[in-house]
Amino acid sequence: MPEAPTGKPLAPRRARGARACVAPLALVGLLACAATVAPTAARGYTPVATVIQDDAILLHSDDAGVKAALAQIKSLGIDRVRITAGWSVIAPQPDSPTPPHFDATDPGAYPTGNWANLDRAVRLADAAGLKTMIDIAFWAPRWATRDDPSTPDRPRTDIDARQYARFAQAVARRYSGTYIPPTPAAGQATPPPEPGSAGDLLQTLLGRSSRPAAAPAPAPAQSRLPAVDIFTIWNEPNHPGFVLPQWAQVDGRRVPRSPDIYRAMVRAAYPAIKAVAPTAKVLIGGTSSYGSSTPGRGGIPPLLFLRRLACVDDRLRPITTGDCANFKPLPGDGWSHHPYSLRTLPSATPRDRDDAPVANTPRLARLLRRLVAAGRVAPGVANLYMTEYGYETNPPDPKALFSPQEQPRLLAWAESIATRTPQVVMWPQFLLRDRPGDPAGPRMRPFGDWQTGLFYADGSQKPVVADFRTPTFARCVRTGRRRVVEIWGRVRGEDRRETATVESRLAGPTGHGGWVTQASMATPRRRTRGAARTIVALPGAAIRRYVAWRPREELRLRWTVAGSTDTSIVAVRASSC
Repeated sequence: MPEAPTGKPLAPRRARGARACVAPLALVGLLACAATVAPTAARGYTPVATVIQDDAILLHSDDAGVKAALAQIKSLGIDRVRITAGWSVIAPQPDSPTPPHFDATDPGAYPTGNWANLDRAVRLADAAGLKTMIDIAFWAPRWATRDDPSTPDRPRTDIDARQYARFAQAVARRYSGTYIPPTPAAGQATPPPEPGSAGDLLQTLLGRSSRPAAAPAPAPAQSRLPAVDIFTIWNEPNHPGFVLPQWAQVDGRRVPRSPDIYRAMVRAAYPAIKAVAPTAKVLIGGTSSYGSSTPGRGGIPPLLFLRRLACVDDRLRPITTGDCANFKPLPGDGWSHHPYSLRTLPSATPRDRDDAPVANTPRLARLLRRLVAAGRVAPGVANLYMTEYGYETNPPDPKALFSPQEQPRLLAWAESIATRTPQVVMWPQFLLRDRPGDPAGPRMRPFGDWQTGLFYADGSQKPVVADFRTPTFARCVRTGRRRVVEIWGRVRGEDRRETATVESRLAGPTGHGGWVTQASMATPRRRTRGAARTIVALPGAAIRRYVAWRPREELRLRWTVAGSTDTSIVAVRASSC
């Protein structure tokens, strides 16, 4: 179990000018007091955007609830919201085994009310100053799959790539920044968005909701919908909950099947989206972090899925048979991934090297680079967009392994690991608010719905809210016989330069000493001259600073924006050396 962060966050205060640099006695001769270092715009300080997803709120709350949620999101320094355009939610006659007759590439040909929730979320996010990315995703209408009408809802077997591409083009056209929805005729007003049921995650967060008929009313004039600049092709195609089949029987053995299905979807949908939204980025992947190490059982490990998607074997040699015959490089502007490590510490490496929780980010990034170099995927695919991550807490979930007090450190720890890889350009949070815990879900959701929120289900804050805007993490680093502490941190959402000051205090049997400004180093090497303050000049950039390790020492980063206001005071302690 990780050690909980020590100390309590202090209230923001006005800066009192430059403070004297005071180095603890143990560091005299090792760390010198120095002036503010130059802005961190060099290699190693990659700006990373922050994205959050909470479809249950952003798509299914009433207007006031959506606006309040977006205001909270903005206040946390988050840059972007991720929303699902559910194919089976928007498509006409989704339960029919035969496709209806309509132009599926024209958003105006779909039932008008079926776009209402998504339109509202995109408009309100834009009004709140937030960017939007849309997953063109689950599930498929039955007429675009091979699912039997008697099977449960959520069709996803052998998804028709051409039908999917038509829907993807309709979504991209609607949110291209040029589309004005047609004004309904008098007496045919758009049905209002339906608030989601608090206890039905699968219907409100993931599935299709029923919509009561609205009373006829005068139709308001429509305005142009805001542009969405990132679209993602499907969600977790290596997971059996979103694409079937995952495996196929070939010559008496089980081989991956979902990469072939998804490859066809990408090849059809990417050019369809680009044809109507040429400047938007189109991400592929959206992979789940884990799969099954037993062929034929469960999902496909993400790195194995990626290799087969690129039609290479485990040694990256081209596969030229079956669906990989006449292979051409796979298009894409980035790789989306969900690096969950829900039941382990962020630093825990998986048993299966083809799984990709956050600790395996360097391995995933390396494979993407090698596939680009080999000409198997487009160069842009090497950019890593992490688009789902979170830790469930106990309470409220009695089955969760970590407490709300541990959540801030775990999230900062994971972010510090992932963003060490320069290819990572986005970091996620899933969800804003815990989902109610009834009814119970499958084996991995024993309490029911997801409990990864920054707020509890009733809207009250978890401890992580105080730290989320300025995540901070410290760890011990050994360099030969020497032990130093690496301090990582960032400020979210600022568009001005910030100044980070490292401060330290010693915890003793009778309490804590006072906080003093700590000289720190840019590298863990010995005899490197330290600096008291570090300027972060790029929005979303992070810092990594080093100080000598001492038992019982607590460290924090004091962030000052525009020379006047401390935006965060968060105490952390490095793990034992």
